[in-house]
Amino acid sequence: MIHAGAAEYYAEISRRLATCDVVLFEGVRSPQSWLLTRSYAIAARRKRLGLVLQSDGLDYALVKSRGVHADVSAEQFAAAWAKVPVVQRLAILTFAPLYGVWVFLTGTRESIGRRMSTEEVESNKDVDFLESMPEFQEALVASRDAKLVEDLSSAVERNGANKRIAVIYGAGHMRAVSRLLTGKYQYRVVESEWITVFGYG
Repeated sequence: MIHAGAAEYYAEISRRLATCDVVLFEGVRSPQSWLLTRSYAIAARRKRLGLVLQSDGLDYALVKSRGVHADVSAEQFAAAWAKVPVVQRLAILTFAPLYGVWVFLTGTRESIGRRMSTEEVESNKDVDFLESMPEFQEALVASRDAKLVEDLSSAVERNGANKRIAVIYGAGHMRAVSRLLTGKYQYRVVESEWITVFGYG
């Protein structure tokens, strides 16, 4: 998932979710996660961008009616977050809303789109960043990936090949999903489709 996009994008995602039997979704309700999401929540409120937040655009009644909360609890997240060095915590929680304000003031759809690219294999830059902040990586990525992989494994084994399973999670977490499905379960990609998040016109 992309957390801010055109209303049409979320309408199309909702339409596809209606065809799924199980929906695994993310979300941690905590003060820290609220501050971290300000980076895009503030920017999306700039009317000239014409974007909406995932929380506003997606049909969450549909998600929850067939959903599995495949994320850590608020308590688990708080415990992992407490292990992040204090200086890093303060810097990250300060930077996120400031970055959102900067994008709100200066951002265009093109500039936002250029920063959205996510590859299946981590770049050297990604690896260097994560290695420099291992506790942050554990709290924001690794621990949540582990919970997602656990719940996705259960969903695959419980529902078999005749059910459609959707994963509503940030794009960066799809590396863990891909590795699980192509590794443990020997899935192969036989078809793919692009869905436009927003246009530049």
